Amino acid sequence: MNTPKELSDALVRIEGLTRKPIGIKFIKHVSEIPAGIKKFGESANGVAKSMLCAMWGDAFNGAGPFYTVKKDHICGGGAIAAGFGSTMPVEQAAKFMIGEKLVYGTLDGLKKAMASTLPFEEGEFEAQVISPLEALTPDFLPDLVFIVCKPFQGQHILRAYGFDSGEIVHGIAGTSTCEMVSSYVMHTGKPTFTLGDLGGNTGMNIKEDEVLLAFPYEHLKTAVKNLERICRDSTMYKHNLYHELPITT
Repeated sequence: MNTPKELSDALVRIEGLTRKPIGIKFIKHVSEIPAGIKKFGESANGVAKSMLCAMWGDAFNGAGPFYTVKKDHICGGGAIAAGFGSTMPVEQAAKFMIGEKLVYGTLDGLKKAMASTLPFEEGEFEAQVISPLEALTPDFLPDLVFIVCKPFQGQHILRAYGFDSGEIVHGIAGTSTCEMVSSYVMHTGKPTFTLGDLGGNTGMNIKEDEVLLAFPYEHLKTAVKNLERICRDSTMYKHNLYHELPITT
């Protein structure tokens, strides 16, 4: 069970996922993209612009594979998360990101949050390929895999990942979804999970009762291999547990 399609099929079958996983690949030079992978928006009438999270959402809806470059993006956070580099100085972005009922209360807070996601170097990548995992091939594997699921499904997948090694998985929250699951996972080399943020959850249509898992591709193999080995039924019902009663007023 090593091909992208086999991994996707197993996740959907075993966990009953309603949305198939997607894969993304960071591209140093556009010339590395295989023939047949279309450019984002090439079928559009006029100029096509979007945001990285919304493009990932397109793939969760079955679109792709396609690739995107910096000029496709209207969100600076997404461009940074893809490794394309910033679209404007952070001080300029602060004008619409800092303040009451906005993204951060202070410019210092914004800068610290960005640094905490271990960002890529400015312009480290020229493109990103985005696709349903099942549509990728063994000769063009993704760097990362994203899974939208219910918390109980996420618990199964993450428990399966550490089933033999005992490795636990740390979640991440508090800043932009795209940055939390891109450079952070690439640089740590570890899977994570997140509750996301308002913008990212909107772009990917992540529901209030769903979470997002992010896996380096090679580590996903470990989780899927163990999915049918983990315990799925609690034995607590066998014990006569005493429960404190709620206080009534």
